[in-house]
Amino acid sequence: MTNKTYNLSKIFTPSVLAVLFMVLSGIFATSMHCLIRFATEENHPFEVAFFRTIFVLLIFLPFVVKNGFKTLKPNNVKLQSYRAIIGSVAMLCMFYGLSITELAKATALMFTVPIFATILAIIFLKEVVGIRRWSAMLIGFFGALIVLRPDIELGFGPLLILCGSLMWSSSVLMAKKLTQTDSTLSITFWQAAGLIPATFILATQVWQWPNLDQLIMFLLIAIAGTLTHWFLNEALKRAEISALLPLDYLRLIWSVSLGLIFFNEIPPAGLWFGAALILGASTYIGVRQAKKKKDELNTNTNINI
Repeated sequence: MTNKTYNLSKIFTPSVLAVLFMVLSGIFATSMHCLIRFATEENHPFEVAFFRTIFVLLIFLPFVVKNGFKTLKPNNVKLQSYRAIIGSVAMLCMFYGLSITELAKATALMFTVPIFATILAIIFLKEVVGIRRWSAMLIGFFGALIVLRPDIELGFGPLLILCGSLMWSSSVLMAKKLTQTDSTLSITFWQAAGLIPATFILATQVWQWPNLDQLIMFLLIAIAGTLTHWFLNEALKRAEISALLPLDYLRLIWSVSLGLIFFNEIPPAGLWFGAALILGASTYIGVRQAKKKKDELNTNTNINI
């Protein structure tokens, strides 16, 4: 028994587990997007978004009960409220965009989040960015234009995905700020709870009572989304984000595969080229950001010593 345990511990090292969890996170994320496409064939995207939020809270409830409701108390109510509004816009744009956009194209455009986050950090957090990261951002936007193909048609769905990515990058920066004052449990809970008002109001305008099969589909979407974030967090605990970021781009492979199998979507050659530019730019930005944090940590350590 001891030898077997030892051998397993040698095989499943933290690095191996990080890779495994990152890949699983991507698979569940793509599965969620595929399920959203299926769900929105019979239900409006706003209604799907509302039920997804409700089911996420139900999944989350046992953890809240276990840790106590005091852990949910928000210290920065104002920023939590702003994040709820921004998150609602992001979610509604994403769900509506996914309902009318090819999976591969939607996935490629979602990879612009690190690019938008860097730009917003420059504007609002006064972050100093060098010429290399500026170049990476320009290359990434060029890649996004290739994926959008504005010379042929500027589809409403892809534009919604891009808008959702911009809003989500804002939400990420707000979450980063909230970690200074609020617990992870509080941030996660109020982000989910904060989505209910907007999604409910819009869902009532297009409401139709779901049947049991549709409710199961909504539940599966919520489970897939929850597992996406759980596996991502577990991966980030075990490895640097710069090492894991390239693995996240396997999502493009999964989305192309699911799009071909379930929706007969064949991505054009230009999508691969544009996606490659976006992925390369996002990877470079992620690596540079991780290196910057590491240098800052080393500087602070040397000062303390």
